[in-house]
Amino acid sequence: MRAEAEAKRLSRRRFVGYGAAGAALMQMGRAQTIAPPPPGVPLDEAARIVAANDAAEHMTVPVMINGRGPFRFVVDTGADRSVIAEDLAVALGLVRGSDVTVQGVVRSVATRVVAVASISFGSISKRNLNMPVLSRNFMGADGYLGLDAVDGSRVTLDFANSALKVGSPQTFSGFSVHRSTEAYVPVRGSMGHLRSLNCRVDGVATTCFLDTGAQISVGNTKLLEALLRENPGYRIVGQLPITGITGGVIMGNVIHIGRIRLHSVTFADAVVAVADMQIFDVWGLSDQPSLLIGMNFLRQFTQVSIDYGMKEIRFDLASMLLARNG
Repeated sequence: MRAEAEAKRLSRRRFVGYGAAGAALMQMGRAQTIAPPPPGVPLDEAARIVAANDAAEHMTVPVMINGRGPFRFVVDTGADRSVIAEDLAVALGLVRGSDVTVQGVVRSVATRVVAVASISFGSISKRNLNMPVLSRNFMGADGYLGLDAVDGSRVTLDFANSALKVGSPQTFSGFSVHRSTEAYVPVRGSMGHLRSLNCRVDGVATTCFLDTGAQISVGNTKLLEALLRENPGYRIVGQLPITGITGGVIMGNVIHIGRIRLHSVTFADAVVAVADMQIFDVWGLSDQPSLLIGMNFLRQFTQVSIDYGMKEIRFDLASMLLARNG
């Protein structure tokens, strides 16, 4: 009954995705509004959570483009390429280049790239990026930093302090011992496509990956089919309209999951959407049970760190332990 009530509540809202080539849905829960960082914020300071106009919260970093800024960019670990709002590209006088196709949640759109000589955020600096331009109406931000920008870095979502940091990865010489309140999840992959094969959804072996541009977690229909083979009692308890930064709408089915185990981390009594979005094709996972872990799961922790250099994910369990002992 709880899952059905939650699905009905969610279905009254239109869930809007912003992740480039990835899913992004509104977070289930109360939205938080914090002012964007003002001009002149030092790049080594963590950016604050900034709520979009539709109440979907994203974690952003201040970004300098060709020495100008800072501008508000969402860090999207589910997107292959970084994108920039068309009006910002025009204001910066960026030179337009070749035609490209951007794959979105629902549909692909044709656009052009602009040449960016340098882009800096946190302690990271990238040069000579060709970034597709998209309409701000769908993005709700100045741009998105994809895997072409964050691969090889360490992305830390500090929920306790409402901050996000992007910096250099850990090294073996400086590798810290796992704390008692920290869960460690090894991952595999290349070109930023880090995934865990040690994941089971109600007993079904599932490949999962983290998408910081997604507000709730989404599985594909292969996962639902596998769950139904194990337990025909699974029911669809609602539907959600899903759209993305390239526009278009698809319907996602809502199901209730008893337990999701990711290595040593367990999510219990979870509500997820099911939809065959293009991100599963992009990651080569459309033919196997797969789960995109979004911000609604990640926000349950004090801190989550994705290290693209060391190929590991760390979940800080401090807040969960305090809740159990409180």
